[in-house]
Amino acid sequence: MTTARHLGTPARLRLLFLLLASVPLIALGWLGWRLLDQDRVLERQRLRERLANDAGLLAAESERALAAWEAALTGVARSSAVAPSSGVFVVFSGKGVLRRGGVPLPYYPIVDSGEPGSTVFADAEVQEFQEGGLASAAAAYRRLMASRDPRQRAGALMRLARCLRKQHDIAATLRAYTELAAMGATMVAGTPAELLARGERVALYRASGDTAAAEHETRLLAEAILQGRYPIDRATFDFYSETAALKVDANVAEIVHTVETLWPLVVRQPSGRVVMKESRRAFAAVWQPTADGTVAIVGDADTLMAPVFRLAQKLQVRAATEDPGGQTLAGVPAGSEEQASKSYRETGLPWTIRVSPAYTAQSQADWKARRNLFGVGFGLMVLVIAAATYLAFRAVHRELAVARLQSDFVAAVSHEFRTPLTAMCHLTEMLKENGAPQDRLPQYYHALARETRRLHRMVESLLDFGRMEAGRRTYRMEETNAAALVGRVVDEFRERPDGGGGRLAFDAPRDRFMVRADWDAIALALGNLVDNALKYSPASSPVAISVMRRGYLAGICVEDQGPGISKEEQRAVFRKFVRGEAARSGNVKGTGIGLAMADQIVKAHGGRLELASEPGHGSRFTILLPAQPDEP
Repeated sequence: MTTARHLGTPARLRLLFLLLASVPLIALGWLGWRLLDQDRVLERQRLRERLANDAGLLAAESERALAAWEAALTGVARSSAVAPSSGVFVVFSGKGVLRRGGVPLPYYPIVDSGEPGSTVFADAEVQEFQEGGLASAAAAYRRLMASRDPRQRAGALMRLARCLRKQHDIAATLRAYTELAAMGATMVAGTPAELLARGERVALYRASGDTAAAEHETRLLAEAILQGRYPIDRATFDFYSETAALKVDANVAEIVHTVETLWPLVVRQPSGRVVMKESRRAFAAVWQPTADGTVAIVGDADTLMAPVFRLAQKLQVRAATEDPGGQTLAGVPAGSEEQASKSYRETGLPWTIRVSPAYTAQSQADWKARRNLFGVGFGLMVLVIAAATYLAFRAVHRELAVARLQSDFVAAVSHEFRTPLTAMCHLTEMLKENGAPQDRLPQYYHALARETRRLHRMVESLLDFGRMEAGRRTYRMEETNAAALVGRVVDEFRERPDGGGGRLAFDAPRDRFMVRADWDAIALALGNLVDNALKYSPASSPVAISVMRRGYLAGICVEDQGPGISKEEQRAVFRKFVRGEAARSGNVKGTGIGLAMADQIVKAHGGRLELASEPGHGSRFTILLPAQPDEP
């Protein structure tokens, strides 16, 4: 009991259970946070490992793509190779371009002029530049045109046309340049014969005012250069750019610039692989030496890396290539903090491969599902702990409340027992010592019997309540007249010497209210109700008792004019050992089992005990029992 009193205060009990519940909740929260954090760490570690593995696979795929280009170099050397899409192949020698293919380039870093030695034309040129020697020089050039060497013939034709132009023979000059143009790629004065001839024809037509012919020759000249029909160097291209107003396509210009940039590397290194970034795209190049010269392939890096990016898509990663300076060449830059890379130093590739996760809707859904599942499990654990703590709190609080009520009950019962026992002891002592007058003896015996009956009723009441609680109370059900039962209980209260029975107001009804009940049990329940009504109502106020019919039920109503019972207390007063605020404030004696006993008795008879009360307006208790059919 001492423990119950110390822990029974709700505030301290709540604080204690709050502290006890907070420990596992805090521990569970910390553990959940650690598990989530560990899951994130493990997920990131798995992601790093997967990205590193994917980067290795992409590097191997890049190596295969470059190896395919390098294998194609052998075919280029044998004149059986096909240039990659949007790319070119070039065979270099120390003198210039030997062979080319793929995208036609307007010019190359270096070309072989193929010009014969100047001594072949020395005598004729002396005559040409001497005064009056144009005719003899022209004759000399015509003799040199008979050579089988096309380069010598082209050089002689160019010089013959020059002599004829100086002689103002425009028609013969045009015929000479036409014949020279027919020699196509034969190099003369470091320029293909056709280009030189058409450029001179453009100048002649413009000088003679033949605009249409000049435009036609200009168009033919531009087509020959832009289609890459002949290998020329940058200086030659720039020279004819002014004549033909050449406009090189941007993509072709980038390839040309890449080939120009590649040339110094080819000179310094016998073989290699490199990637170069232009303004709009990147180009890859590989080269190797052969018996004829150095063979090089230059192509679009995106085209080369297309299989790599397709593999990256299957692996669900973003892939990008970077040059040694860190500039993105192709692909999608990394979009996440988690990424992996294979540097050019590790792989021997001309670029660094960098990969990052490309989260798809499915992967995000899987991660969210796993996280939500963990969160639901954690929430259920928290809910279970909270519910268990609450239930334990309710159970402990209820047990403490019952213990407190039992303590109060024992104190009340002890007080109730003390009064008759004190009177009985006093009377017994007087009778034992023969100190009582003879004329008062009947009164003393009567008082002793009354107190004995009172004590007996209290003991029987407690025993009945104990049997009801244990479920061992047996009832003898018989047809009973409810009105007669109420009259008997009222008479018993009126016979009590305390005078309270005189306040009972009961008019016996004429009708018979037959119920099937245990007379003694219902009388006990009704007596508890009447006793409470007398104790809690003012000494001068009446207590009304009535019997009525409510449908198929017979009702016994006890109504007082006491302080009433609040809504909060109306349910509690039917529990054992519970006494209302009016009992505590009015210091009314009682054990707290009367209403609980009456409620159990009525329920055992298949009825119910109703309460209607408002603070300050009294209370009305009604016993409702199943009524028997009326007799005919």
